[in-house]
Amino acid sequence: MVTTFIILGIFIVFVIGFIKISKTLSRVIKEIEFANEYRNKFVDFVNKYIQNNDMRSQSGNLDNHLYVWLTKNVNKIQNNLGSMGEMTFKPAGQNYFVPNYEIIINTIPRFRTGRVEAFEINSVDDCLLRYIGQHEENRKEIVPFLKNPIIWFREGFKEILSLPLLILNWFGIFKLRTVNRIKNSLIYKIIAGFLAFVSLVSGLITIILGYNQTINLINRYLEK
Repeated sequence: MVTTFIILGIFIVFVIGFIKISKTLSRVIKEIEFANEYRNKFVDFVNKYIQNNDMRSQSGNLDNHLYVWLTKNVNKIQNNLGSMGEMTFKPAGQNYFVPNYEIIINTIPRFRTGRVEAFEINSVDDCLLRYIGQHEENRKEIVPFLKNPIIWFREGFKEILSLPLLILNWFGIFKLRTVNRIKNSLIYKIIAGFLAFVSLVSGLITIILGYNQTINLINRYLEK
């Protein structure tokens, strides 16, 4: 009976890990697609804006349809980019700097006022390209994980190990941002990986030798 529960437990951890990796890959792919869509529409919007216009005149042809779409989705893309969409910004003609300046969310409205600079346009495109490139690398790293059961177990075990943190978040003791920071920390990953390895090995030994023989083996080892 104990062996059956161990087999069932290991199987559940494998399934949880596989589902997590699959969902992570799906999220990365969707974020790449959305970022590409946003960049394509932004480039189209900019090209129409500056067509037959001198950027130094700070005016252009505003495509209202594209402007509305870019504005509606600017919070989403800015949140997705995170720190990759921020910079230390120096306003033109000013002697001060703005730290953690959100590039896209601050640049889009400037098209409507006719005060957008070429540097700001290039900065938006650059941060989108960096983000897309980084996520494409992430996708390449995640795809092989779908074929590696050891990774399934590790990721599934990490999810189960994080349950106390999620419960604390549910009770309002920890914020979700704090929970995610802990889960993404190097120390947590090392501890979770070690415990996952020990749990898998001990579980397999128990399945192979049987529960009673495993206990006897451990007792003999401890008596030495």
